[in-house]
Amino acid sequence: MAIHIVSVDLQNAFCAEGGALYRPRPCVPFITQKLLPFVRERGYRIAEIISDYRSAERGSSSGCVPGEWGYQSLIPADLKHPSVWVKAAPSPAWTRAGAGRADQRPGEPYPDPDAFSAWLRTTIGAPSADQEIILIGVMLEICVLSTLQELKYRGYQVKVLSEGVDTFSGSLEQKQQLFEALFPFWGQALSWAQLQEISA
Repeated sequence: MAIHIVSVDLQNAFCAEGGALYRPRPCVPFITQKLLPFVRERGYRIAEIISDYRSAERGSSSGCVPGEWGYQSLIPADLKHPSVWVKAAPSPAWTRAGAGRADQRPGEPYPDPDAFSAWLRTTIGAPSADQEIILIGVMLEICVLSTLQELKYRGYQVKVLSEGVDTFSGSLEQKQQLFEALFPFWGQALSWAQLQEISA
């Protein structure tokens, strides 16, 4: 069984103290201290989705600006697929001209579902019963959910790593309520213990 991990918005703006959208979120130390060493040990590669939330007409307060500290990823380069998808809206199917390029003026966000589908095929392959797609990242109720839905629409069977996601607030109670509402409609929850078991 091939295991593919997809990450969403694990950037300093969301995940590091001082980031524009930072809140203490338990998934961040779990990912950096437990999951990433596990990924390295197993030889996995993470398919990374990050955000470029610049505005073409006005200054951005999101902190997700290419070339700046807030845009930087928590995922070390050697643990991720060399092709990183840069989205420009909560849905990963939306991107922009100049996405992720600090040397280019950003275009307005636009939908490009075919390009996103092509990126998925490059990084995790076509939907298959012989793969486990595992989703991690922030924010569960916004960008993680939107990514989960886009994957589901494309025929992928996705599991969300319970310890590897958090809501905007970082509230464990809110996360549990969302899990109860979202699953099994949009996917399944997977615990850290279960991930270790299927990876053994």
